[in-house]
Amino acid sequence: MIFNKNNNKSVSSLFCLSLLTMSINSALAQEANDTEPEVNDDVEVIEVTGYLSSVKKSILSKKAADSILDSIEAEDLGKFPDTNIAESLQRITGVSIDRNGGEGSKVSVRGLGPEFNVVTFNNRIMPNPDGSRSFSFDILASEMVSRVDVYKTSKAELSDGGIGAVIDVRSLRPLDLDEGITGAASVKAMHDELSEETDPQFSGVISFKDDDGNFGISASVASHKRTARSDYMGTSGWWPMEYDLDGNGAKELVAWAPQGISYGLEEADRERTSGMVVAQYALSDDLVFTLDGLYSEYDTQADYNQIAHWWGGINNNNAGPGSVKIDEEGTLVYWAGHAAPTEMVHSTGNRPTETYMVGFNVEKLFADDSVLTFDMSYAKSQNTAGGTQSFAVSGFRNTTESSSLFQLIPGDTIPSLTFPVYDEETGEYTGEYQQNPAALTDPMLLANHFMVVEGDDNEDTIKDLKLDWTKSLEFGVISSVKVGAFYHEREFQRTRLRSADEVNNGTSTGFGDDIPDHIGILVKPSDFLSGADGSFPTAWLETDNDALRAYYESDDFIKNGEYYNQRVDENGDPIPNLDYTPHVELANSPGVKEENIGLYIQLGLEGEIASMPWSGNIGVRMVETEQTSTGWGEEIISITPNPDDPTVSILETTEAKPLEVVNEYEEVLPSMNLKLEVREDVDVRLSLSKTITRPELNKIGVDVGYNTRPTQGGFFGASGGNPYLEPYTATNFDIAANWYINESSYLGVTYMHKDIEDFIVTAEKETVISGYDFLETRPFNLDDASISSVEVATNIVFDFLPGAFSGLGVQMNYTFVDDDDAFVETDSYSFGIDGLSDTGNFILFYEYEAVQIRASYNWREKYLWGFEYEEYTTDYGQWDASASFDINENFSIFAEGVNLTEESVSNYQGSENRIIDYTYYGRRFSLGVRASF
Repeated sequence: MIFNKNNNKSVSSLFCLSLLTMSINSALAQEANDTEPEVNDDVEVIEVTGYLSSVKKSILSKKAADSILDSIEAEDLGKFPDTNIAESLQRITGVSIDRNGGEGSKVSVRGLGPEFNVVTFNNRIMPNPDGSRSFSFDILASEMVSRVDVYKTSKAELSDGGIGAVIDVRSLRPLDLDEGITGAASVKAMHDELSEETDPQFSGVISFKDDDGNFGISASVASHKRTARSDYMGTSGWWPMEYDLDGNGAKELVAWAPQGISYGLEEADRERTSGMVVAQYALSDDLVFTLDGLYSEYDTQADYNQIAHWWGGINNNNAGPGSVKIDEEGTLVYWAGHAAPTEMVHSTGNRPTETYMVGFNVEKLFADDSVLTFDMSYAKSQNTAGGTQSFAVSGFRNTTESSSLFQLIPGDTIPSLTFPVYDEETGEYTGEYQQNPAALTDPMLLANHFMVVEGDDNEDTIKDLKLDWTKSLEFGVISSVKVGAFYHEREFQRTRLRSADEVNNGTSTGFGDDIPDHIGILVKPSDFLSGADGSFPTAWLETDNDALRAYYESDDFIKNGEYYNQRVDENGDPIPNLDYTPHVELANSPGVKEENIGLYIQLGLEGEIASMPWSGNIGVRMVETEQTSTGWGEEIISITPNPDDPTVSILETTEAKPLEVVNEYEEVLPSMNLKLEVREDVDVRLSLSKTITRPELNKIGVDVGYNTRPTQGGFFGASGGNPYLEPYTATNFDIAANWYINESSYLGVTYMHKDIEDFIVTAEKETVISGYDFLETRPFNLDDASISSVEVATNIVFDFLPGAFSGLGVQMNYTFVDDDDAFVETDSYSFGIDGLSDTGNFILFYEYEAVQIRASYNWREKYLWGFEYEEYTTDYGQWDASASFDINENFSIFAEGVNLTEESVSNYQGSENRIIDYTYYGRRFSLGVRASF
């Protein structure tokens, strides 16, 4: 169901357009000033050479901005405050980050998740191969960045699509640097405490600018390697399950129980190589050409190994009285004799990502002081993991007597899973339990359950054209006019490669096939889950997926006691060998082409009220969007039970046929930003705007995927996109007050409110497809939401103190978020605002002569991320620190520490007792040397 909000949109647009018209009419009613526009050649330039100077520059940018903005500046050439851009951004008021392998990846702003923010590089939208509109900052080396601006309020000239914020990453520009050759390089060793590995990292930048300042070229390169490990526990979510405790066939108890439980570790090799070249040529004082190219290759090869028990709502308990206990919220806290199989799960999660962008810019200054800018760019990002990933499950079955004991013990960090002790002499179980029975490491007991080879090839391509014209004016309150036109084309294609269902079901035998002993490899990680309280296995077998596949495809494969390749079917025909070569799944390979074309007009404003200067801008951005979703559709012929495994059925479909859906919409996006300088060091700001965020690319496909593993209700699963989705629309109000105490200290307070319409909700409904009962899950525009926040930020440098004490400084900020709409539950669906939470930062820094020290604490309150079952991430706070010493003006040594207090991340479902997962990343330490010239 999609609600029609056109009337409300029109009223909002007309209101803001009226403000624009009133402003123009007011200006036209005044007599134009005949004097020539004044050109200000005395713009303050601050040379950024350290963290304190970086702070000063950021405060200056904030004060000069014509909207509500926060910035981060490089400390020096090729030296950003953190090695990861996302980890620098989290220091900004209202900004929080998502982590990938313990490293900052994506950012949320003012409680709105990564998909609500537009990330640009030199004002060009960056591609992302995962099908989302968010950007993964971990693919971009910080050494090539000179500044990052976070625009928290909208302007007509900014890229549309960001209800949360527009984040613009700026690269080095050689004509902005000193004449001659300048450069910097650093090399360091990073030690990952959990993996016990130390890896090298290198970065360098060099720039040349001729003596006349007409030509400049800069190049930067960075190579980062990391061998990472993370330990985790997972339950795969919780479901209401029924229990027959006395074997009479009646279900006496209903409890929220985990679908399964697993303990494991991820071991990943991460390697990023990035480079950028920027060339600038000033043909004259009024004509500048800029050509730049960015390249980043980020390759992650990850292995996940776990020991698991899977219940999944199918294995009900019949073990007798006392075998199940629940807490006061109905959560399962004790479960004995559930007879789940013991599973050894090994999967790979490769992420070979390649991103590049090429841009060309021309800036022309005319005699009338107007500026014409033309910009064009081409960018592409691709992930070539298609068919390179594997997932295998081996293990053995348990009886009620031999199965494990699941417990949630008060005070423990994670659930416990222990195993009954068997007395070989008496041939009976003793009633006691242990963490590491011999069976978990005995390869002779290992049998096959399931194997699949799969992975997606994703490709995101962006073409951009922009033409902007700016002119300074002295026309009443209008100080400038800026108009522009733009064209943006984006194409996303997902190609899913997967071994055929016939092959996968051919090896889904419910642990019925014995496999060679060499396929089971001992896993015994040191200090496994050392920070977690609980009893659980610390040694088990890894399924060697490559060896398992080779066995399946060989003449030696035995299926249920018969040689598979020598068997014949019911007609007497030979059954061919298994072939795990992945093939394209057309029905799961959607594509989207999006074209945005539009124009904008923005007026700069300035004046005076009661001897108080005021300034700002007012404008409107108009954009027309056409989205073409393509893919393939197929119909179900039959779903038949798998005789070897009752937990999954065999699906047969028709040949896929091409599909195409076109969706068009237009948006009028007005905006206004005003600033009143109450005093020279105090300003008050007001912003009104309308913004949009378009649906995620992976949500507007025409794809459909089927899951033939039935749920507890007996339904099969179907899921896919919705090509008719409309964008989120938001009406925004911001008011801020800032006191610039001095060039290095300030205090600010900001209030923000957003009313968001056409909220996209993933809902499921019962439906019948080809005569079979399905739960179909798709996204819809279903609801509205509101979000408010108050931000408080301060930066104080104690430079008034004597001597060495003058280098002490502190940065503090906190964002209070109203979470009334964090989770809303209706009869037919649940929804909420992903990532809505309070955030806070505390940074203590010291910079005096040759010494720099910085310690930072970043905190984020629990937040909602899953709506169907109300899933939360718990509170998280992390301490980081860095220190450096300048040996001389050209060389310095530095050290860094990340996650010093060894914090972990955990998620839960509804009740905190219903833990979904727990992950520990450990600490990271770096030691290095930096040179500049």
